[in-house]
Amino acid sequence: MAEQKRVVVLGAGFAGMFAAKHLRRLAPADVEIELINEVNYFIFQPLLPEVAAGNINASDAVSPLRFLLPGVKVRLATVRSVLFRQNRVQVTDDTNRTLTYVPYDHLVLAPGQMADLSKFPGLAEHAFTMKTLADAYRLRNQVINCLEQGDVTEDSDLKRRLLTFVVVGAGFSGVETVGEMKDLIARSLKFYPRIAASEIRMILVEYAERILPELPEELARYAARKLAARGIETWLKTALKSASVSAVELADGRIVETKTVVATIGTAPGPLVRVLGLDMQWGRIKVDGTFRVPGHANVWALGDAALVPLPRKADAPEKFAAPTAQFAVREAFTLARNVVAALSGGPLAQFDYKPKGSLASIGCHRAVAVLFGVRLSGSIAWLIWRIFYLAMLPGFVTKVRVLMNWLLDHFFPRNTVQIHVPSRDTARYLRFRKGDQVFKPGHLADGFYTVMSGSFEAIIGAGTPAPYHEILGPGDHFGERVLFGDDLRTGEVAALEDSMVLFVERDDFRRIAAGFKVLDDYFRDYIVRHFPEHLLPGQLRGQANAKKDRA
Repeated sequence: MAEQKRVVVLGAGFAGMFAAKHLRRLAPADVEIELINEVNYFIFQPLLPEVAAGNINASDAVSPLRFLLPGVKVRLATVRSVLFRQNRVQVTDDTNRTLTYVPYDHLVLAPGQMADLSKFPGLAEHAFTMKTLADAYRLRNQVINCLEQGDVTEDSDLKRRLLTFVVVGAGFSGVETVGEMKDLIARSLKFYPRIAASEIRMILVEYAERILPELPEELARYAARKLAARGIETWLKTALKSASVSAVELADGRIVETKTVVATIGTAPGPLVRVLGLDMQWGRIKVDGTFRVPGHANVWALGDAALVPLPRKADAPEKFAAPTAQFAVREAFTLARNVVAALSGGPLAQFDYKPKGSLASIGCHRAVAVLFGVRLSGSIAWLIWRIFYLAMLPGFVTKVRVLMNWLLDHFFPRNTVQIHVPSRDTARYLRFRKGDQVFKPGHLADGFYTVMSGSFEAIIGAGTPAPYHEILGPGDHFGERVLFGDDLRTGEVAALEDSMVLFVERDDFRRIAAGFKVLDDYFRDYIVRHFPEHLLPGQLRGQANAKKDRA
């Protein structure tokens, strides 16, 4: 009996989710389709500004992957790397910290892109982004908190900062976000009697000469006029310089004091794409017109992470598929057909698609759109915009819920309840019972441990000629060795009795150690003194050898 074929899809955005859906529909029943993603839901990103504005419920902008993809195996995990020569994907999950290897016959890369604000000092630390459901939650809570604090503060300077909102980037996402934020604030002010509408300041900052560069200039001018009529300032040909806890600084020297800055600019390949070693251009994976990655007959890529060429006419410049949901959905269908054809040895199709149009909501029941070459604006465009997005939503139940949210929002006031999602403390106490294993070789290094009570046994290099063995009690610490080297544990630690530790997350430990030189020096010196040379991380072996030479 022939071995079952497996197609593995990485990522569950528009490209990955629809690719898995079409693959399951088109592939023979004996072909296994597996989708790997960090969360168990598909998020309809165009609706994030409405989630942030409280226009629709957050749960209605997402759909469970297992519901959307019957017949597809869904694995909740983080992809660490791809071993192309072995046809395996290396993954980890939050519960089982060991590495797992997922085999494939064909691999589909659809990881999307991430926000990259590193070009502007302070922006990554202080700006809100609009990429995930959590981003929308955070922005909604921030806007409501600014209204709450602005209503009660007696500090006029603080009130001005609280009621000034800056959105950087005037593409689709920026314009829709600023429009929805304005709607939320305008419809909520009646609950905040000490805030006058004139005290609200909203600024849309754009580096280019106009907003909405994806649309014809006529529609962009219409959108700009409507935004201005609603009191939204649009600053064109204005570059951002930096951001801080209380202000944004512009390249022309202007400083805008604010507590809320939203960045809809800057994208970059995610950490997975950066370690794959594939040919890249403009931050995207190069593929041919069939979505195949050059040099890999069984590896495909699509969506925002891929640079997909479009058919070109003689002497015409080369064009590529736009990183939009509309293109991603169509790419997914063609890719699925090609993967199925490759499984059976059939011919592959070249991707060719002309978008149906573009739409952007500007708030207050207004939108701009180009559909099949026809330019529309105003309430009609807004109605078409809603119908278009409703049609794109996956799943009948999701469509009904979103439609009901829209109808209710039309007749009732916005909900101004802050929905705080408590975050897990990065420094917290953990209790282990006697015999509990803290970690073992091969586990992903999760953090640093300090023993508060009880005792632990640590063994590194068990079975080797020179293993390390130690009993750790109150005041001792462990777990720091690999945090200065590889991410995988090479030793094991178990509780000898009921014990308590103070645990610090890996990334926070690294940040504190890197920013506090005395602490960094202590741990480096401790590791070099405490462990045999053959157990030292590579970067610390040179330090140990230098000490020997000085001695």
